[in-house]
Amino acid sequence: MQHTTRKVFGILSGAIGAAVVLTSCTQFARVGFQADRSGEAEANSSTFSLAALARRGSAVLATRTTSLALDRIDQRQLPLDATYRRSGSGRGVTVYVFDGGVSIAHPELAGRVRLGYSAFPSDPKICNAHGTAVAGAIAGATLGVAPEAEIVDVKMVQCSTLRGTIKGIVDGAKWTIEDHKVRGGPAIANWSFIADTAADIPALDSAVAALHAAGISVIVSAGNVDQNACRISPANAKGTIVVGASAVSRDSSEGETAAMIDKRADNTAWGPCVDVFAPGDSVLLPSLDPEGQPISQLWNGTSMSAGYASGAAALFLEVVPKATPDDVADYLRRSATPGAIRNAGAEAGRLLYVGIVGR
Repeated sequence: MQHTTRKVFGILSGAIGAAVVLTSCTQFARVGFQADRSGEAEANSSTFSLAALARRGSAVLATRTTSLALDRIDQRQLPLDATYRRSGSGRGVTVYVFDGGVSIAHPELAGRVRLGYSAFPSDPKICNAHGTAVAGAIAGATLGVAPEAEIVDVKMVQCSTLRGTIKGIVDGAKWTIEDHKVRGGPAIANWSFIADTAADIPALDSAVAALHAAGISVIVSAGNVDQNACRISPANAKGTIVVGASAVSRDSSEGETAAMIDKRADNTAWGPCVDVFAPGDSVLLPSLDPEGQPISQLWNGTSMSAGYASGAAALFLEVVPKATPDDVADYLRRSATPGAIRNAGAEAGRLLYVGIVGR
């Protein structure tokens, strides 16, 4: 299989004022594409037993998968077994994808994408494939964590510059809150972008706080920069769930016969602000070719990692629809596999887990 590599979005170093960029991701072309609710939270309880969650969840579903990412997050240890096991599908959960546009026609997502807010209404609907890939990690029919979740396209990137604005994100957050009031049900906001690599941005902090207060979890990419995520906005905003990228590789210290290990992906932000890691190295996701036709591609980056975590949150919210954003954050941290990530640069080195309790 021939791969071609091209950068989709760049990251600006240092403070970038009002400009926002999607987390820098590399995509590897793969020719062709083949389309292959229950109970409520206990009253007055802010924590959820994993065993209780399993009892209340849907039947266990096991499907063969070509996605190494899905294969990895459904089991505690390596090696992989080419199977994705989950309980639930994300049905009834809405995920607002703040990005550069999401394809409504891609077979992995068709019928489950709703056009929402656009900060640039005169723009094309889709700037490029980044938003479709992120949405696919969340809810792709065969390549996503929660294949029945609904995606809402919140477009905050201008196609001519491939940049967004703080105002566009803030206005998109306000629109999301109002839409959520009308639509109801559990909801998540996926923010796969960075706005600053040296400071916090009060306007984004306020937007996160408003979404959080409205009951909407905000899941963000840590950033594809080898530095402390606590210096990166919006990863440093209070109330966000921050996701770093992991990779599977051989232990270089043990020679050619070395076992496979999980490690922090190259150029991924680290530090105490990272809540959990998820696959973000050569992950297979829905995409678009230069003519806008649906394909599948391999992607790198914390943008995709955040998408997988949003999908995991959707599985949880399907079972516990009254859960608060703090409950979601607590669940993702507690259910993750601790100490799995080599060179994590974070205290626990947690790896996202959506598999079956006791497995």
